[in-house]
Amino acid sequence: MNPALRALKNTIRKDMRQKLAALTPDEIKRQSAMVTEKLLNMPVFKTSQNISVYISMHGEVCTQEIIKTVLDQKKNCYVPRCKGPIMDMVKIESWEDYLSLPKNSWNIPEPTQDYPRENALETLHGLDLIVMPGLAFDRTGTRLGHGRGYYDTYLIKANEYNKSVGRPPVATVALSLTEQMVDTLLPRCETDINPEQILHP
Repeated sequence: MNPALRALKNTIRKDMRQKLAALTPDEIKRQSAMVTEKLLNMPVFKTSQNISVYISMHGEVCTQEIIKTVLDQKKNCYVPRCKGPIMDMVKIESWEDYLSLPKNSWNIPEPTQDYPRENALETLHGLDLIVMPGLAFDRTGTRLGHGRGYYDTYLIKANEYNKSVGRPPVATVALSLTEQMVDTLLPRCETDINPEQILHP
């Protein structure tokens, strides 16, 4: 990525983080309920059995109710686990398992590296659906992440794995608060991968 593009992305990230920090927990909860209802009613969610869901932090659509629903419906629920630049999706077994996860340096619950868990890309089925976060989104479907490239890298890996086990490409849905949707076009580089759909209130 050229330095000018990187600097532009980082400026947008800084401005967006300031905007999101001003949101109250009640407002995030209100918007999250609306977005969650949309997701749970989507045909792709209803038909997916193997779903990865990000664990939310302040300034993102809260995913607790989504995770709980996936588990209640006896679907396989996978959440991010990161080590350095590598992100994997590992299985959580129950709501109690989710509640027991320790918090990482971002204050987000995350499975520990030393506890053995099923990796979605070491199964016979791979993933059907990835519910992903973002920092900002534009009206053309472009997603701006936090700058670490976790999801761009993982989506390539997940689709390659699905192909190797004879499964269709993984579906992707990103969740957004109203404040995360911007009217201007977001900058993109060749490694950026847009979600297939973006849900917002």
